[in-house]
Amino acid sequence: MQKYFTAALFIFISVLLSRCASPSQNRNEKIIDPVSALPKDTFHLLCQYWELNDAEHPLEGDVPHENAAGVSLDPGIVFITDSTILENPGGEMRYGKFNVKGNKITASFDKGGKAVYIIMRLHGDELRLKRVENRDTSELIYTGTHTYWADAGKNPFSLKNYGWKIKPKKPETDEAIRNRVKGCVQFYVYYLQGYIDGGAKKIEFKSLPCCFNWYVGGITVQGESKLDKKWIDCFYSQEQAFAGRQMVEDVISKKYKWDEKETDWLKQSAPVLQQMHDSL
Repeated sequence: MQKYFTAALFIFISVLLSRCASPSQNRNEKIIDPVSALPKDTFHLLCQYWELNDAEHPLEGDVPHENAAGVSLDPGIVFITDSTILENPGGEMRYGKFNVKGNKITASFDKGGKAVYIIMRLHGDELRLKRVENRDTSELIYTGTHTYWADAGKNPFSLKNYGWKIKPKKPETDEAIRNRVKGCVQFYVYYLQGYIDGGAKKIEFKSLPCCFNWYVGGITVQGESKLDKKWIDCFYSQEQAFAGRQMVEDVISKKYKWDEKETDWLKQSAPVLQQMHDSL
């Protein structure tokens, strides 16, 4: 059997799968999820936030680990609808541009370097890639988060919307800290919306820097003693992180319009976060 299929055969397989009760066990097949209401072409199926679940022959960035500050770095990958790729949004990030042709993804990274990813399996829950970079070949298994952002400008992981995560190299002014906090709040507006639009049944926060506690009908900020290390690491120092945390607490204490009839806390919280952002 051929190792990789042609694009025409991929389409044929997807049609057959839509008529089957269970997926094929052939790891070389690209599986198209017949249940999803989202676009079913390869490009749009890719465009979500994927968390790395397992890897064979991983590179350093593919392995969960802690940095010198004791911050956990979690691998993953995001494909954005403007053809931007982000490797490891919860770790050592690298941005680039990607192109899809059949089952082959080619990527060129902003700070140099190229990689080729071969799609071994793709559906809403799982993405299996074989990545070839320089002389290294890795097999990567990702778990889908069922997120979707049709508008790249509202994708939380775009550099514009995720730049607040990048640690500054020098102390920041109060205004710069406030802008970083605003970026964080706007990120989570878009992040929650992506889970809503993707039809996710659960939401994941552990891999990303976050200072919020989430409740039905309420949002609070973590106390200084329990403040997420990943969030602190987005600031120049712990002192400046605490200053940013206080800005969040101050804005949370204001009154906002909640949709009390909404039973989905994601749909209820996203508009309130937007109100908080606009109040900062």
